[in-house]
Amino acid sequence: MTMHKLRSFYLSVLLLITPFGYAQQTLVFSGIEGSVNTDISLQVLEEAYQKLGITVEYRPLPGERALRTADTGRVDGEVFRIANVEKRYTNLIPVPTAINVLQGIAFSKVEQIPISGWESLKRYHLGIQIGIKFAERGTEGMQRTLVETNEQLFKMLDAERVEVVIAAHANGLKTLSDIEIDSVHALKPAIQEYQLYHYLHKRHASLVPKLDQVLQQMQQSGRISAIRKQALLKLENGH
Repeated sequence: MTMHKLRSFYLSVLLLITPFGYAQQTLVFSGIEGSVNTDISLQVLEEAYQKLGITVEYRPLPGERALRTADTGRVDGEVFRIANVEKRYTNLIPVPTAINVLQGIAFSKVEQIPISGWESLKRYHLGIQIGIKFAERGTEGMQRTLVETNEQLFKMLDAERVEVVIAAHANGLKTLSDIEIDSVHALKPAIQEYQLYHYLHKRHASLVPKLDQVLQQMQQSGRISAIRKQALLKLENGH
């Protein structure tokens, strides 16, 4: 066998043994910059895609821009979003198995605010981050101020320009730690919990069932839950 034929033979074998034939492929995903849930979800995806022979790269962007960038196809998809964003961003396809969980939490300087769903927040001036869909949907029609980042949100709350801030629990705790504000409290219980899903641009539609099969296995084995618990434990311990 000539060297050329031998090289061709080994290449053919590599393509056969690489799961689903995705040899040496790299996919780029947009995601919400500065988000703990993005970090956790990305860990899940890196492990899942590795089983398919695919490398993952991450492009951090502000919330709304991350979705638009994925929807227009400038990247291969979005790291995570809540269900049904594909109804507006029609070029995105959700992978059915959830990769993370988001707890929507109200933060305030007033600890005695009773929380019983979104309706209990109607009387307050709220702050939310642009492009964070669960907060945009939940506070629709309420008095609210929208800003670009969580840091802006919590500084605005600390200055009493709003009464309550809505954020994902993990992201809110990290932001408060980063900017060293100790006058703000996470109110319990959570307003609502959401399953989080990975979204692929429609040009990768054929990849959806293959990736979902891997994610189902990771979910059933407890691996997805373990990744989340480990990340949150590090956050709570200040690492």
